[in-house]
Amino acid sequence: ILWTVKILNKEFGMENRRNTKQKQLILNILKEADRPVSANEIYSKVVKELPKIAKSTIYRNIDALFNQNLIDKYHLNDNEVFYLIKEDRNEHRHFVICDGCQKIFDLPSCPIHEIETEMEKEGFIVKDHQIQINGICKECAKQSQLAGHDADHNR
Repeated sequence: ILWTVKILNKEFGMENRRNTKQKQLILNILKEADRPVSANEIYSKVVKELPKIAKSTIYRNIDALFNQNLIDKYHLNDNEVFYLIKEDRNEHRHFVICDGCQKIFDLPSCPIHEIETEMEKEGFIVKDHQIQINGICKECAKQSQLAGHDADHNR
């Protein structure tokens, strides 16, 4: 399904926002992605469709989509910024990142909601939060163990 800015704006009650081909391409790239996507990755895909597009135009459109609350921004892998399309305005996601292969896995649930509720009882207004857990995935751990075993065996 092609997600257009117009459809998303209507769905999110923001019909009067400007719809551009660049925004539509960015949204479709993010919709088709199975993981968060960097601005450089977005640019490399958009430039295939619009060869004369400047990188600054990509950043402006990404910022506009973020400000419209249509996409989310995440600081992953040494603080590089990645983007995901929102399925609904209240959605937020958290990630576990493998330091070995850089694979990104969704955290199955949000453990912060309970804390937010407690903070709100104290009068604190929680605007946003992000959780990122770094570690080694099962495949990388297995490869590391195999490499260690081979090194021990060759001594």
